[in-house]
Amino acid sequence: MSAHLAKSTRLARLIAAGLAIAGAAGCSDGSPAPGLGAHQVLIPGDTITGSGQLSELQDRRAAWVARGINDYRFQLQISCFCGGDITRPVLVEVRGSAVAKVWDLETGKQVANTALYLTITELFDDAIAMRSGGGNVSVAYDQALGIPIRLEVGTIANDAGVLYFLSALIRL
Repeated sequence: MSAHLAKSTRLARLIAAGLAIAGAAGCSDGSPAPGLGAHQVLIPGDTITGSGQLSELQDRRAAWVARGINDYRFQLQISCFCGGDITRPVLVEVRGSAVAKVWDLETGKQVANTALYLTITELFDDAIAMRSGGGNVSVAYDQALGIPIRLEVGTIANDAGVLYFLSALIRL
């Protein structure tokens, strides 16, 4: 699959799923609260602006994967012209390097469709695919971990991109 097709497919999936969530009751019971305080918060908040160049994204992805952090939680806010609940702030839980659970931070309820949300590695993959196809990537990294805390894939100002904000990474 070409990088442009992969980007288009991911963006189309995000938009379609966001619209589907808007029309359905997309939450079930389940609270992330138990045990959250017992884990180590890994994102301290210091950021550095990246270039968004392909080699930088590849290097940062490799460094993240090399850390071997396969079980973690992080807060995620998505900004796009997608509609629906996809733009609500969520807590994403990753187990075994795959999204396992997602909670809506405003309601505290578990989100039924976790397919809309990405792991940190998948966020890097989307950015790399976009950049490989000649598209725009804008990024700011957590200084200590080197992961994106603000990532624009495509150009949101032209209604042709997605903006991700990550915070509060916790290793499980």
